[in-house]
Amino acid sequence: MDIAVKKVELIEWLVRLQDEKLIQRIDTLKKGSVKSLYEQRMPKTMEEIQAKLDRSEKDINAGNVHSQEEVENYFKTKFGH
Repeated sequence: MDIAVKKVELIEWLVRLQDEKLIQRIDTLKKGSVKSLYEQRMPKTMEEIQAKLDRSEKDINAGNVHSQEEVENYFKTKFGH
């Protein structure tokens, strides 16, 4: 089954869901997933930290940066806030 179709089915099911305990369990699962993704992206060694710093310096030197205003406008456009 196509992943997009499955997502829509899950959203439709979730909208109709009335079981608060199950909703809390799903929320806990979501939060754990976000935390896991965050932890995967965080450097764990000094070498990983240095590599991230080196990549950042290269981006800055190459002009691959955005102002705070540009970032805010992007998110306002994308999410309407």
